Formats: sequence, structure tokens, C-alpha cells
Amino acid sequence: MNSFKHYLLILAISLLPFLIILINPNLPHTSDGGVQLPRIAAYVKALSDGHIPVRWAGDLNYGYGLPLFNFMYQFPYFLGAFFVALGSGLVLSFKLILLSSFLLSGVFMYLFAQKLLKDEKKALLVTLFYQFAPFRLVELLVRGGIGSGFAYAFLPLVLLGAVRRSFFLTAFATSLLIVSHNSLSLVFFGIAFVYGLVISPSKKTFLLSLLTGLCLASFYWVPALFERSYTYGDLFMKDLYKTNFPPLVNFFVPNFTNDVRLRTAEISVQFGFFHVIGLILAVIFIWKRKIKDMLTKKLLVTSLILTFITLYFMQPLSINLWENFGLLRQFQFPWRFLAVITFTTSLLSLSYFQLRKNAFYLPICILVVLSTAFYWYPPQGFDRVKAEKDFWNYPLNTTYFGETDLVWSAGPATKYPENRIQIIEGIATITEFVKKTQIHTFSVNAETPVRLVDHTQYFPGWRVYVDNVKVPVEFQDANWRGLITFAVPAGNHSVRVTFGESKTRIIADLITLASASGLILAFLWIKRKRLVPLR
Repeated sequence: MNSFKHYLLILAISLLPFLIILINPNLPHTSDGGVQLPRIAAYVKALSDGHIPVRWAGDLNYGYGLPLFNFMYQFPYFLGAFFVALGSGLVLSFKLILLSSFLLSGVFMYLFAQKLLKDEKKALLVTLFYQFAPFRLVELLVRGGIGSGFAYAFLPLVLLGAVRRSFFLTAFATSLLIVSHNSLSLVFFGIAFVYGLVISPSKKTFLLSLLTGLCLASFYWVPALFERSYTYGDLFMKDLYKTNFPPLVNFFVPNFTNDVRLRTAEISVQFGFFHVIGLILAVIFIWKRKIKDMLTKKLLVTSLILTFITLYFMQPLSINLWENFGLLRQFQFPWRFLAVITFTTSLLSLSYFQLRKNAFYLPICILVVLSTAFYWYPPQGFDRVKAEKDFWNYPLNTTYFGETDLVWSAGPATKYPENRIQIIEGIATITEFVKKTQIHTFSVNAETPVRLVDHTQYFPGWRVYVDNVKVPVEFQDANWRGLITFAVPAGNHSVRVTFGESKTRIIADLITLASASGLILAFLWIKRKRLVPLR
């Protein structure tokens, strides 16, 4: 069987868990599905309004808006907007995002494993273990994690670039990894760093490409990191980890039917039956020094070390680290580190090839796939979406733990304002009001000097112009907490309230633009000079 047939086989097998949700017109009930649809809609609106890069969701939070996409991952919603532009509804777009992430992860994992191992049978087994680790299906069809799905896809692509010694591929894949998920991309970046040092033929090229990838994605991660102090996220999430350490035994006991007794926070946290066997075999063969191939030995040892380190972070033994490192608490739930186990145990499946008989190969491939069959039908069933317009006009904020609730506000809005622009002092008439995501325009006919409030949450970057002259913004008025208030003199005036970039975001944007420009120029120069073959 040649590689092309392997790709078709991987795509066909990877399609199996999604057949039911694609055939059923309703929305699979997942932990995040109900909020992913209004987020996709908000992203589409922002792009349609020319708000680039997308940071603000203007119609959420009862029209008060919030900086949702300043902190939430970007790539899945961009892809969702693409599907909507092609004519898909929100429900179908959500399903296609999940499916495309899973298909891409299969293709990229096989590409990486085949290039690294130079053995199609080994590459196929590693890929199937990666695709059908139980937690992968839980992430997609129980949790509805569209961001984590693409993080799984781009991790092997980063490592493919490392193996191929391709600066451009590694840098580009790293940037995609970073913008795919806010917390998981951080830990996967670390995993890519470790494995890259083990397998890359050129360590300097690899490290420089990782740094370049970070620079490319700086427009997203720099503001997300440095402006999170403006939100309640750290406060509301600071204790979540305490009740989300799974019992150690639950990782190793098979949970083929999603038994509630083996869940933590309604999540099945198993490694996977065949993944555990692969781990045990790896320990045995390394202990007995049965592995002769140096690359295989390096991969197994590295994977075992990372597996046990990850287990430590998912147990109460690590509670001091969770208490003292705020960045670690951004993961919210210790069991999220199972994502690392998914990757490490897929490589540990190479230990099966140390067995003397090869008759195991086909049965193992089949059984690994079928072991997750229970999760192919969404365990919580489907939700009927009567009208997608409800998600296009969604009133809530779509977050759970204050990630986008601003510290100077009175908390999430509870109802729509009577008027978008309100006169709080003086006498005036407001006309010709037009609202887009990042700009509100209107006319003021003021009989006296007036103070106005735009019922929009203030966030650094909001500015007010009266007759094209910038005026001061006050957002800490005790009567209008966190809202945009400003003064307008008597007379007829044209007012613009616009959302732009803060100083932090301007610097981040410039780093991204400079990095992208440098990459493009380098690519064109190398292509012209033909100094090295392009990969």
C-alpha cells in the first residue's frame, strides 16, 4: 500500500466518528456547542464590518460588547466565517470546523510520522493511536472543543517542519498552533520544543523558526497575555483546579462506554486501553534494553518522561505549583493535560513493534479505532435549533469564568439599554445613529453642553471624536460603571466612537507585520537565488 492510499485510508477512518453528526441536521449537544455558534456569528459580523484583526464582539453582552476575540483563539472562528461565507449555516459550520480539525490532524500526524520513521506501517499505527485516543473524541464530541481540535492538528505540523528542516513550514505551523487555542497552544508549544530538540537535524534552524512563529502570532498572544489583567478571569478561575484532579486509577481503567463512575467533571479521563498497554510495553522494553534502534529509543524515553511529568501535573501532588503560578491556572482543569498524553502515548505505540509476532498489527489498528465507537454518537444527544437567528442576536457573553468580564464594569449586562446613546446631562437630540462592530456614528443637536453615554463597555482602544477632534473618555463614572461617557459642546456635531488598537496591541501588530514581511521577502529571495531547495 503506497502513501497516497494511506492518506485516503486515514481520511476515511477519521470520518467515521462524524458520520452521525453530519447526517443529523441538529446540533450535537456538547459542553461548548451552545456558545460556539454565537461566537462564530460575532466573528462573521466583525469581519463583515472590516474589523481586522478581530478583537471586539459588538452585539454580545446585550449589545454592550466585549473584547472576546482579544482573548479567545482566532483560527477556528476564522475558518467558521469562511464556511459561513460559502453558504453554511452556523450549525453546519460548527460541525465542519470539528471535522476539518480532525481530518487535518490525521493527515499531518501521518506526514510527520512517515517522514520521521520512514516506515508506513509504523506511521499508520502512530496516527491511529493519535486520532483515536479516547480523549480526542471527548474533546470534540463531548466538549465541542473547536480550538483544541486545531491545536492537535498543528502540533504534528510543527514537528514535520522540524524533521524536514524547513524554516518556513515550522514558523508558519507554529503561528497557526498559537492562534488555535489560548491555553493548549502554550503546552503544545513546549511539547514541540522538546521533541524538536530530539528529532530536528538542525537545532538552530528549528529554534529560530519557533521564535519566528511566535512573532507571527504576536498580534494574538501578546494582548491576550498582557491585557488579561483587565478582566476577572484570574479571580474567577483561581480555584477551579482544586476540584478537577482526577483519581489516578481513572487514567488507566478503560471506559469504553463513558461510565459516569470513571469521569471527572463529567469528562472521561482515560488514556485508552491500548495506549496503556503501549506505555507498559515501552517501560518493559526500555528497562530490559531490548530496543536497538536509537531513534525509537529516544522517542520512547522522551515520551515516557513527558507522560510521567504530565501525570504529576494532573495529580494533587502538584497543587503547590497550581497555587503559585497564575499562568498554570489558565488551564482551568488539570485533566486538560491529557492532551499531552494523547500525543506521547501515540508515539509510545511504537513499542508494539518490539513484539516478535507481526500478527498483532491489523487487529490492533482495528481495535484502537473501534474502542472509541461509543463516543461517535454524541453521548448527550442532539439539540434542535429552531432558528439560527437566535445565535446571530445572542444576548449573553458566551464565557463561563469571567475571561472577558472587565474589572471596571458592573459585571455582565442583564438587559438591553433603552437607547444605545443616552443623554445624561444637558439637552440634546441624537439622530442618524449607525452601529458597526468597531465604529458608532451619530449626530448631536445640543441646545446646551451635554454629557453622553455610549452603552458600550470600555476597553483600551475605544476613542471618541467630535467633529473629527478627539475628546476625553471617562469610563469610571460611578453611575455608569465601565461605560463610555464623554462631553459634547452645544451646537450641531458629528460624533464617532471608534475601537482601535491599544499601545500593547500596536506593538504586537507591528511584530506580526514585520515578521510576515521578513518571511515573504526571505522566501522570494531564496526562490530567486535558489540557494536551497524549498520544502
